[in-house]
Amino acid sequence: MIRRFATSEVAADLQKSGFALGGRRLHGTVMFSDIRGFTAIVESQPPEETIELLNAYYALMFDAIAAQGGVVNQMIGDGLMAIFGAPLPLADPALAAVRAVLDMMEMIELLNAERAAQDKPPIAIGIGIATGEMIAGYTGTQARATYTCIGDTVNLAARLKAHTKVAARAILIDGHTRAALKDRLPTYALGPVKFKGKAQAIAVFVVGEK
Repeated sequence: MIRRFATSEVAADLQKSGFALGGRRLHGTVMFSDIRGFTAIVESQPPEETIELLNAYYALMFDAIAAQGGVVNQMIGDGLMAIFGAPLPLADPALAAVRAVLDMMEMIELLNAERAAQDKPPIAIGIGIATGEMIAGYTGTQARATYTCIGDTVNLAARLKAHTKVAARAILIDGHTRAALKDRLPTYALGPVKFKGKAQAIAVFVVGEK
């Protein structure tokens, strides 16, 4: 039953270690994504079509993330948060995360082809990725809890996702993620960005060809 409400990785962690509130420090990669202009989409169509869109979107995104060892731990409206490297470790979480989002972009193209055939407008997504230390574990109460992660790395990934709208780029990553890729995937520098809550500007990179 637990596998129906949790990812296989979280289920495996629960079966191995048991349930306990609290977290542990680890090195991993966090990804946030959402659908651009989702509010306008919701207002332009019946609720049934919005649910149908979200279900199709979630199914494709979950497949892409899980195929690279990632764990989706939050769904808020059209937004997703995924962790790479927790609860089960990954040898190269940054590379896995970027490969996952590239697969996500391909799946969005396929979804848009289906929507075009139905005379429906295309959708676009924005994605932010950050790599570093975080605290991951179960938060909540003994009666209701969820597996999540917190820390500066998580906050930065969320801000990078939000900045995709300002930068007009689909995928933004931080310097730690860029360094971990080691030129295995194409990226280019967008330049330093001063984010709220950060004392210094953060080097931001774009995934893809310039």
